[in-house]
Amino acid sequence: MASATLLVLLIPQGLAYALLAGLPPQAGLYASIVPVLVYAWLGSSATLSVGPAALPSLMTATALAGLALPGTPGWAALAAMVALLSGVLRLALAALRFGFVANFLSQSVVGGFVSGSAVLIVLSQLPHLFGVAAHGATAPALLASLAAALPSAQAPAVLLSAAALALLLAGRRWAKPLLVRTGLAPAQADLLAKAFPIVVVAAGGGAVAWLALPVAVIGKLPAGLPPLAWPAVDLATIRAALPTVAAIALVGFVDSFSIAQTLALKRRESVDPDRELLALGAANAAAGLTGGFPVSASFGRSAANELAGARSQLAGVLSALWMALLLIAFTDLFASLPLAVLAATIVTAVAQMVDLSVLKLAWRYDRRDAAVYLATFAGVLLLGVVDAILLGVGLSLALFVWRTSQPHLAELGRVPGTEHYRNILRYEAETDPQILVLRVDESLYFANIRFVRAAIVHLLGRRPQARSLLLVLSAVNSIDVSALAGLRELNRGLAEQGVQLHLAVVKGPVMDQLKRSGFLDELSGAVHLSTHAAMTALKAEQGPEYVI
Repeated sequence: MASATLLVLLIPQGLAYALLAGLPPQAGLYASIVPVLVYAWLGSSATLSVGPAALPSLMTATALAGLALPGTPGWAALAAMVALLSGVLRLALAALRFGFVANFLSQSVVGGFVSGSAVLIVLSQLPHLFGVAAHGATAPALLASLAAALPSAQAPAVLLSAAALALLLAGRRWAKPLLVRTGLAPAQADLLAKAFPIVVVAAGGGAVAWLALPVAVIGKLPAGLPPLAWPAVDLATIRAALPTVAAIALVGFVDSFSIAQTLALKRRESVDPDRELLALGAANAAAGLTGGFPVSASFGRSAANELAGARSQLAGVLSALWMALLLIAFTDLFASLPLAVLAATIVTAVAQMVDLSVLKLAWRYDRRDAAVYLATFAGVLLLGVVDAILLGVGLSLALFVWRTSQPHLAELGRVPGTEHYRNILRYEAETDPQILVLRVDESLYFANIRFVRAAIVHLLGRRPQARSLLLVLSAVNSIDVSALAGLRELNRGLAEQGVQLHLAVVKGPVMDQLKRSGFLDELSGAVHLSTHAAMTALKAEQGPEYVI
């Protein structure tokens, strides 16, 4: 049942996403066979569905613009080479256990990129919906090309597109409730509702064949299994495509791993990022060697696969076998399928990818993250998908450096009657004029040590009676060489002023670093287990009357 569900979903998606990538429709079916088998062999997720997907298809189409002509053998070979190289890159990263690269795309970057890509995908399908030829790698270029071509729009294509969109939207809204009313269980009704797009596609093909509508159709597909061949692409073109390869490898892995994690959480299972890198790399390499294009996971297909009862990758294996049988014996079924209807299925599918919840949350929580989201979103539309990723990652890293370069420092005081020390700006707390207690709320490294030293000097200037500085390092996870040098200078400078430097709540790994460096031997004060223990010892040095 699960494999049949996957097949029903893969057929229209494979054809449509090949169309989105500028490739012959059979490439989408080819990418639904061997890559699926390879992932089933190597992947760590039991129900993840790997195959043609919206994001890698769009990235293939937009990033290869200018390197070849869409629909030509050169374009198909280049798309296959991109799949192969992106797979090899992921295999190399898996061998180096670089699964942590999934962390380099923040939620704001991913959200802005996915939403921007969804809008760009919808725009890219408008020419098919109107039955005209228009191209462009960015939204302005695409809209300008479309505006020039609109006077030649085909009325049959427009009517067919409108009917398909209406049916698909109505099916999404009302199919499941209507099926539930007939007595079907909600889970079964949900599965049948998800399969509704293939009914619309088949109806469109029937309408074209019966009414002899003059619209663009898929045409006769070559029968037989995917060809096994090395993509014939010259070295100069490969070098030009390398940024695309890296972007597809990174985005495809992050997207697929996020979906795998979501599915695993529902089943209380775990997925291994390095093994996912290996499996996705091998699947993409297989796609490149069998006439396909870059593949990725699909959340919709994966959720439907699990809902249909899949408990292992056997469902994917069987769906690949059914697809192979289809290519061997039943390719004539696709000859009359109209491109306008396939474009309508893409539009309705990717419209759900425009998720503004991340933007709304970021706007309320931290508008700097919202700015990264909006910049990435605009970058996809105005610059292209590869440049948008670079822009988003660059802004995220810049925002991280900016945040950590000015860490929060809290002056602490004792909450009366307790052993707890809290920020004096937030609590009614007791302080000692001779002891300045500061908590550093960030790891210390080259970008923030000067700021921390300047802030300490400023606070000491406001406390002329202070003879001890206690740094509480409970939030400090690491100290790099530059920060260590800064602490040494601070220790020497304070000693010249008659102020001792003390440390408290130092984490084990940080303590090991400080011991190896010899800094603890130079420290004018001491290292204390807790803030309260430090204050007790320092007050005892002042005299018995000061002991807490």
